[in-house]
Amino acid sequence: MAEDRSAISIVRESKILAYTVGAMTLAAGLVLLFWPDRTLTVVARLAGILLVVVGIGDLLETIRHHRGMSYWGLLLLRAVINIGFGLVLLLWPSITVGVMVWLVGLDLVIAGAIGLLARGQMGPEFKSAITSRSILTILFGIVIMVWPHATVSVLAFLVAAMLVLFGLVFLWSGYQLSKARVIEV
Repeated sequence: MAEDRSAISIVRESKILAYTVGAMTLAAGLVLLFWPDRTLTVVARLAGILLVVVGIGDLLETIRHHRGMSYWGLLLLRAVINIGFGLVLLLWPSITVGVMVWLVGLDLVIAGAIGLLARGQMGPEFKSAITSRSILTILFGIVIMVWPHATVSVLAFLVAAMLVLFGLVFLWSGYQLSKARVIEV
């Protein structure tokens, strides 16, 4: 019976967590959906965090898997640029939308170009993946720089819709957990 009580307490704690996360996520999604202009600082910081995380991931991958290769300096440069642009967005989030979008787009174009340069020095098992990744990265970078306001609007809407959906799913999960009962055998 002691195991049943701990199982029920875990379900109750999960229910509270699901309701809390659901309400917070839903609220964040609705704020972003209805007041996207006021949340640009948040978007800038999130983009900065994303670029820093991607840059650190690229840095670690370069050091672990490509160190000593003739192209590893280019991959290292790509990682440092990602980290640098990410830090700019984190430290100066009040920059204008155009500058933020331009930095992200420029980062993508540079990262893609460096990937294409490094491709020539990689083994055949990496060439196909790095080529497609680099070309897509360059194309997305160009699109972002050509249509900066549309990019921000579309991203804000997609992130808002995702947050609202996740919030509703968490709230539904909390409701389902509140209906959970222990079945005694």
